[in-house]
Amino acid sequence: MRSATSYFNGPLYRKTLARFWPLWGLWGVFWLFALPLSLLTRYFHTSSWPSTDPKLVLLALALDLPNVLTIGLFLSFGLAVLCAMAVFGYLYNHRSACWTHALPLRREAIFNTQYLAGLSMILLPQLAACLLAAMVELSFLPGRGWGTALPPLLWLALVQSGVSLFFFSFASFCAMFTGHILALPAFYVILNYLAIGIWFLIDAMLNEFYYGYWGSEGVLSVVEYLTPISALQEAVDWLPSRNGLPQQFRSPETVAVYAAIGVVLVLISLYVYRRRHVETAGDVVSVALVRPVFKYGVAFCSGLALGLFTAAFFGWSELPVLIPCILFWTVLGYFAAEMLLKKSFRVFKAWKGGAAMAAVMLVLCLACFLDLFGVVERVPASEQVDYIVVDISMGYPYDGGRNLSGRIQDPKQIESILALHQAIVDNRDNQEDFRGHTETNDYTRACLTYRLSNGSELSRRYPGVPLYARELDTPGTVAYAMNRLVENRDLVARTYGFDTFLKDARLTSAYLDGLYDERGNYETVYLDDYRQELWDAVQKDFAEGNLGVRQLFEYSGNDRAYSTVLIFEAAPTRSENNVPDGGVSSITYPASEALNQLSVTLTPSAKHTMAVLEKTGIWEKGWSLDPDTDYTPGGSEIVY
Repeated sequence: MRSATSYFNGPLYRKTLARFWPLWGLWGVFWLFALPLSLLTRYFHTSSWPSTDPKLVLLALALDLPNVLTIGLFLSFGLAVLCAMAVFGYLYNHRSACWTHALPLRREAIFNTQYLAGLSMILLPQLAACLLAAMVELSFLPGRGWGTALPPLLWLALVQSGVSLFFFSFASFCAMFTGHILALPAFYVILNYLAIGIWFLIDAMLNEFYYGYWGSEGVLSVVEYLTPISALQEAVDWLPSRNGLPQQFRSPETVAVYAAIGVVLVLISLYVYRRRHVETAGDVVSVALVRPVFKYGVAFCSGLALGLFTAAFFGWSELPVLIPCILFWTVLGYFAAEMLLKKSFRVFKAWKGGAAMAAVMLVLCLACFLDLFGVVERVPASEQVDYIVVDISMGYPYDGGRNLSGRIQDPKQIESILALHQAIVDNRDNQEDFRGHTETNDYTRACLTYRLSNGSELSRRYPGVPLYARELDTPGTVAYAMNRLVENRDLVARTYGFDTFLKDARLTSAYLDGLYDERGNYETVYLDDYRQELWDAVQKDFAEGNLGVRQLFEYSGNDRAYSTVLIFEAAPTRSENNVPDGGVSSITYPASEALNQLSVTLTPSAKHTMAVLEKTGIWEKGWSLDPDTDYTPGGSEIVY
């Protein structure tokens, strides 16, 4: 008879399924409740409601069935490793490994049979539940509703199958590289989050070494895509229908890519399985080629993670102290990994490898500490910048002009921001005599994200930059650069938002916050009847430089501002195009739904605003501004 090579064994497949029936049985119960039983229960429950059509309820529920993937994704993530532990569990015991491989089967046949058995435990129950759900929809919905209800269910089956294929293939891939059953779930979880974990550690280290460093959005987006659970969670988000498009998943292409990666992982796993030694059962890492990667990887990650944690725990914020912490935990992590690999505590003969790893980490730390790559000092040239997204503290008083936020595109304004950035970098060591919030010292905050002409981004964050009053007139200092910003009336107008406040909105309210009555009590007084006059007056006073004057130091003896704040509120408006005559009708939200506020601190020199306030008659009613303080610029007190 002609012999044939077998790549699959039916009895072994059925035996594996029968042996681990609780896994796929519970998985099937979940999908049974999530799909067909959910549809049936809702249908029969609403059929007793006299004013509700159960068919419409069933159709709406059918359209939202893909939302179950929010839970199904994480359950698949956990079930995949459990199934891999079940079907490949014989690899982790020396006796069972020898017995299994003594069967008259090729290794390809054993691997294929066990892999397909594990994949069947995940796919078959959920596909059976989808089939039952389709039968429910076909039975209780009219024929004209089938074309609407069935596509979401089909998408659910395809996407969930792709997710399950990837997770189980990844778990099987991890199973080939270890000989210990407890190491499998550990490797599975770690490798799923490895990219974002390493990026987090490196980013945390760079934040410690590089003044102002704030990562890179471009790198982070790539890292998130390399983190399967994160990328797939976003991809399976079920979007509602909009702009005439039907409901769909956010990114089914991402699921297809990961499913294809799962097929590649299966082929790699088969290659490793064919060359795997039975004697490695019980080893943490069963492939000799991967052992150095494991050892040095553990040393690197433990050095960064535990080194940063130790320094933070004891409050050792100085960089020279952080380096010994990283080196100590690097060496300790190296010997811990060596103990796991050799299954022995006698590992100190491998000190050369530990010394080499410590040397590598020392070079890395020193390169960052000395800023050999110029990360800290990097300030882009103005011609390289398309725009800057900024968030800068603009000093005092505390009102709507407190922060400059948003996108800066004007070339002259970009030059001012670059001058500030350069001053912060050049004076980063000038903090020895900074004593915080005093009459001559203060601080500012600057968060800058550059969009460069080559398409890249550069982000810097400076949360507490010292300001010194003695440096206000010294070019190149932070105080000098900040003073140029707060004196720029175009930027100050932008901080208050005068040009955008009433865009697609209307004034709904105006009130004074910080008035005092005759007893000295702090009160709020509404002036809604004069809101438009007050708004026009504020615009005139700001244009004349009588309002919105910023200062860098709170305790500078400034006499140009009261503590009372004039606050405007505006509610958004929207347009409706479905008017019978074809015109546009403006629909305004009620004042109770006001979403925007603009606040301006009053000053004695704001003559137009003060004239309107005089017109309101609030001074005759006993209200007053800062009764115990004279803020008159010329020295003569203004009393209302």
